[in-house]
Order: sequence, then C-alpha cells, then structure tokens
Amino acid sequence: MRVAFVAPLPFSIAFGGLEIQVLRTAEALRALGVQVDLLDPWKQAFDADLLHCFGSEYQLGEIVDRARDRGVPVVVSSVFLPRRADALYRVWRHVDRLVPVKTSFGVRREVLAAADAVIALTGAEAATLTRLFGTPREKIHVIPNGVDDRFFAAVADDFEQQHGLSGFALCVAAVEPRKNQRRLINALHGMGMPLVLIGPPTVPDGPYARAVADAVRAEPGWLWIDGLPNDSPLLASAYAAASVCVLPSLTEGQPLAALEAAAAGANLVVSDLPYVRETFGASAWYCNPRSPSSIRRAVLAAAGAPRGARDAERPAWLRPWHDVAVRVEDVYRIVLEGRSVARAQPGLAGPQPQ
Repeated sequence: MRVAFVAPLPFSIAFGGLEIQVLRTAEALRALGVQVDLLDPWKQAFDADLLHCFGSEYQLGEIVDRARDRGVPVVVSSVFLPRRADALYRVWRHVDRLVPVKTSFGVRREVLAAADAVIALTGAEAATLTRLFGTPREKIHVIPNGVDDRFFAAVADDFEQQHGLSGFALCVAAVEPRKNQRRLINALHGMGMPLVLIGPPTVPDGPYARAVADAVRAEPGWLWIDGLPNDSPLLASAYAAASVCVLPSLTEGQPLAALEAAAAGANLVVSDLPYVRETFGASAWYCNPRSPSSIRRAVLAAAGAPRGARDAERPAWLRPWHDVAVRVEDVYRIVLEGRSVARAQPGLAGPQPQ
C-alpha cells in the first residue's frame, strides 16, 4: 500500500503539533510496511493508492477537489478546533449556500463531504463534525494521538544540570494568543514558582512575543527557551524535571505536549474544553483559560500533589504511535476495499459533495 500525506502548509512555514503528528504517523505506518510519502507539489505524477490530508482547512480544498475528480481515494484527518460558538456555525451552515463565493466554512464542509473517510481525535470532535457540517457519523473514525516511548523513560538530570531548575511549571507550545501564555504569566506572577516556556513565537518580534519576553525577563527564575526539536533529549528531560505542565489554550484538540508530559510523569493543568476533558478525564486539573485566577488555582493544586498523583498506572489514553498506525492502516484498507467493491458494482458510487 502506498499513501501520500499532505498538510495545510509547508513544514518550513508552520511547524508544530500537527506536523509532528504527520511525521510520527508516517514513521509508525512505515514500520508496518505501508509506503508513506509526503506529497511533493513539484512532482508531475501522482502514483499513490490513497491521499491522506491532515486538516480540512481552506488550503486543502483545491487538492481534495482535484483528487476526487481523478478518482483518488481520500482520507481526511479533520483537525477541527471550533473557535466560535455553535450558533454562529449553524447560521453559516444556512447562509453559506446563498453566498456567491467560496467561504472557509463551505470549503471545509465540501472537504469533509468529499472524503471517503474522516479521522477525528475524539468522540467530541466527531460529534461536532456531524452537528455543524453534516458529516455522516458512520464515515468518521475516532483515532487519538500517540506518544513516543522515549518520554516514558525521560529523566530530569540533563535539564536540571543545564538550567539549574526543578519543580517548575512548564508550558510547551508555540508562543501565540491561542496558546494563552500571557494569561499564564499573569496567573503565576508573584507566586515564587519558576516558570519555563518552551516554544517558538508564531510571529517573531511581534507584540505578543515581545510582551511575553519582557514578562519572563522581569521574573527571577523564569525562562523562555525559543523552541526545542520534538526529538531533543532536553525536551524530554524538561518534562521529567517539571512538577506541572500547564496548557491553558483557548482552543485545543488533543495536545501532544500534554501527552508527552504525562508520559514523563508531570501533573497536568489543561483548559476545561470538551475535546481536552474527553481525553484526560480525571487525570488532569482543569482551568478556565480566560481566568488567570482559575489558572493559578489549578497550578497550585497540581504542583502541591506528588508527580503522577492521579495515575498510578499508565492511562488508556497514553498510546504508542504503533497503535495509532494500526488503526489508521485499518481505515485505509476499509476505504480501498470499498472503492474496489464500488468499481465491481457500477450502481454504487463514492461520496459526493453535499
């Protein structure tokens, strides 16, 4: 089986959790014998059996349209993080059909409709796709993210020796408004707890990044490391050295940083969002991401508990990438076998745009 992967933006322009998900899924599938290539836009021929799109954004609309027109089977990982109230999306569901130009809502709806199969990270995401975009539930496969085994073996020594910090609050994320570092900073100001931020600014030298940098410099014992590769031993060591990993995002799906931190034994503080709560359940402390006082209370509670206090055994949501790949490969086989049946029975047709 040969599969081509495509992401919304080139890795050199945007690299974060989604791109890591793409690479780790590809590695795990290759270990199963699936030939995975990253789609080369300069290549003149498409010679894969199936196209897997990571995302359902506007940028992927034309690619999915062309694949559908050529009869190429398409699997879409929806990567949908609602940033508005459901009511607004429901309004757009009706208005979109009356607008004479393509909208981001309409393109996403068409991408999901054209896909032979859709992968969601959580049941809550699957329900949202059905509710807002009309994606048939039977077409959606819920497959969570995985985590690298090396995070389970992480030790604190390297990070503690290099930076002289331990027992700190850690936030691993791109520095941008959605990840909400400024409210985290406001929440921890004056607590006397060290804070470590790891992640590049989405807009280098932009006002948000400058404000974060100024705030970190003003607090003794605070540190901002402008990004570490996901396979860096120092990143794994930082997770192991932290007492609590905090991700107070305004929107979030299933954050890899939280999975990795939990694997390394850190307590988790995460935003009280449906996708997030479904994943972590009773294993995390929850906060209102728009309230610094709520963030502060959750961090204090998590930092005051022993590391790994809420999970004596590995929780079911900490899965290796191998398990993820097995389930993704199953989806590919279902799609390809379904296409074979459709070709053998001319009366059967593939999915059509809604």
